[in-house]
Amino acid sequence: MKILKIVFVCLLFFSVGANAQFGNPNGGQGMNRNNRMQSPQSTPRELTPAEIEKNRTKQVDSYMSVLKTDLTLDELQYIAIKNEMINNSKRIDIVIKSEYSDEEKAAEIKSIQENMEKTILGYLSASQKEKYALLKTQKSEKKKKKTRGNAEQSEDKEKEKEKEKETDSNN
Repeated sequence: MKILKIVFVCLLFFSVGANAQFGNPNGGQGMNRNNRMQSPQSTPRELTPAEIEKNRTKQVDSYMSVLKTDLTLDELQYIAIKNEMINNSKRIDIVIKSEYSDEEKAAEIKSIQENMEKTILGYLSASQKEKYALLKTQKSEKKKKKTRGNAEQSEDKEKEKEKEKETDSNN
């Protein structure tokens, strides 16, 4: 009889310990078998068409404000270039979502951008074209610096890891 009581107490003790591991189903402590993904931020959600359009408009407006001030665009130029940018942005989104290969997508996007460039240049005067070319070169230089900075940071991290390995192997 004593052995039966000891077995029963051990069984009770181990079952309580196992339940504590999983917590209560209402989101208590421990792992929850029933609801593993409680955080809504853990899964990316699709943007609605309204949100996509809002983001597109926001990006185009910010770029257009730069162009308007730097190139001193008049209202007609501003509206024409803005409409061209919005239309081409929509076309690029369609290409990105298409089922083409990555190379085909890249070629199509490059073609859209080149056509947009020609159209924009058609709306600008000679002095505005020079300023626009200068803006483009400055923008590309910023991108190059940014990618160089990221490459340099990754190289620095690799060098630090190598130094740590050397010091660990020496110790």
